[in-house]
Amino acid sequence: MSVSALAARLHKFLLGYAGTSLATGLQIILLPWIAVAVVNLPPLQLGWVQASVLLPNLVLLLFGGVVADRRDSAAVSALACLGLAVCHIALLLYFDIRIPNLAVLLLYGVGLGICTAFLQPARDNLVQRGVRPVGERSAGIQHTVTWMMLAQYGGQATGMLLASRFDHWGVVTLLSLQIIALLLASAFFYALRLPAPAPQSRQPPSMALIRDGFIQVWQRPPLRELVALVGFNGFVHIGVFLVVLPLLANEYGRGASYYATLQIAFIAGTVTATVVMLRRGQGARPGRGILMCLLYSAALLIGISLGPTRFGLLLLCFCWGAVAAASAALGRAIVQLLAPEEFRSRIISIYQLSLFGSAALGALGAGVLSEYAAPITTLAWAGVLSLAAFAVLLLSGALRRLSVVAQEKLDY
Repeated sequence: MSVSALAARLHKFLLGYAGTSLATGLQIILLPWIAVAVVNLPPLQLGWVQASVLLPNLVLLLFGGVVADRRDSAAVSALACLGLAVCHIALLLYFDIRIPNLAVLLLYGVGLGICTAFLQPARDNLVQRGVRPVGERSAGIQHTVTWMMLAQYGGQATGMLLASRFDHWGVVTLLSLQIIALLLASAFFYALRLPAPAPQSRQPPSMALIRDGFIQVWQRPPLRELVALVGFNGFVHIGVFLVVLPLLANEYGRGASYYATLQIAFIAGTVTATVVMLRRGQGARPGRGILMCLLYSAALLIGISLGPTRFGLLLLCFCWGAVAAASAALGRAIVQLLAPEEFRSRIISIYQLSLFGSAALGALGAGVLSEYAAPITTLAWAGVLSLAAFAVLLLSGALRRLSVVAQEKLDY
């Protein structure tokens, strides 16, 4: 395929990715703030609402990976975007009748989680369709993954900026923007579909196909350790972030705009770190970078638990976002490099399952702990656990020894 054709595919992929990320950025602010400020749910019920988006991943994400491997990933991504749009339309119509309750928000969250379980592995599998050579092929994949992360964080930042107008625009306008973004993303993904399905695409999902993906992960020590690490990050970091941050914003008494500002500060950090990685590259030792990100996250969590000022909390959220972006970009590039093509979507789904499945449990745990203790106590425990995980992985060594070298080879 010509360079211009690859460039066109990359642009469509990035625009589609940015559209889904913009909708996600809106959702990150809207869903918890509707729960806290509109429906007035307590912390434990907020944890359930946040977990309702993530829990379907525990059941369906692996099947989503198999579907993306056996069908055209572009078509699967487009259909998943349409499903998400339908969920937002349903909530929008419900708001015309009355204010939603806990049951409605849980049903809405489950619908979003089901569609996302099929979107995530299919969408990330499209990375390979837009890879342009940058020196070695491995460098090209890392470079494209970094662009993907920039589209993700830039889209999320835009969505959060729009959501910060919650008090002025209201729910109806913001839900409408989510629907438009997802419809456009669906069109861009659909344009990436292949001329004909692969021969194996007619084979239905089965537990044997899922088991094959786990075998591939287990046979590669760096992947095995990476999946364990992202599971820890999901439980301890994302779970805490989803529940504790809106509670902290509410305690500071500045309304939805301040919560949105905290989220924007986090995303600004992710965008900054991603731009730096685009200019400097990811380096030849991505595993070591991920371990250092874990150490930095521990320090930031402990710092937030000390009760900073409003401006200090914004600054720490910015740094937290930068660390999270670096860790995510390095991890996803390792998956793209190590995963065999015929198993790639399944391995991506296992990676995502470990991250977001554990995040659902982490959100519940953070909700329970924050119900009976101060949110800053939850943050302090998260920081201590992160230090312990860093020590364990440092001694294990599989990620620490991982090296990206020429001719698509990886030393580990």
